[in-house]
Amino acid sequence: MTTPSKYGLHPAVAHMDAIAANMEKKTGRSIDAWIELVKATGLKTVKERIDWLKREHQLGRDTAMVIAEFTDGREPYDPEGMVRAMFQGPKSALLPNYERLLDRGLALGSDVMAAPCSTYVPLMRKRQFVVFKPTTRTRLDVGFALPGVTPEGRLVEAKGLGSDRITHRIGLESVDEIDAEVERWLKAAYEQDRKG
Repeated sequence: MTTPSKYGLHPAVAHMDAIAANMEKKTGRSIDAWIELVKATGLKTVKERIDWLKREHQLGRDTAMVIAEFTDGREPYDPEGMVRAMFQGPKSALLPNYERLLDRGLALGSDVMAAPCSTYVPLMRKRQFVVFKPTTRTRLDVGFALPGVTPEGRLVEAKGLGSDRITHRIGLESVDEIDAEVERWLKAAYEQDRKG
């Protein structure tokens, strides 16, 4: 019996899939027809392809981007594989911290979804409110979307922690550091996202 995944489909992936599925209806050509047309140009980079599709076919940016990115083939979204890759090798010792935090984050409400990216795992409702990122070999950062909150205790300001929405972080090196302070900020970020 397979265990159900803790992960949902990342909204960006779902958006690209929806554009691809509606391509023929919107443009008159299927995604496969567009891919063959782009391949015939010999353009190599995604940027060159997007520019050409916009210029020569007056496609919108998102539509052109989907065609350009799908031209070289596309790996299926594999959240479990992304997490394994994030926590492999020297960062594997951080996995118990991540797993405990993920469980606590998902327990905040039935509307919480985890949808891994290549370097971090966000928790989101409509927007990201928490991210988990194995920043170094010994530190897992928990980033929080807490605009207007003054840092206190272990909570410090954060920039570049996966999402522009993330304003603060707490760095954790062991499972023992997942305490009432961390849980309080998880809940605060969840509640603040509910208001927004």
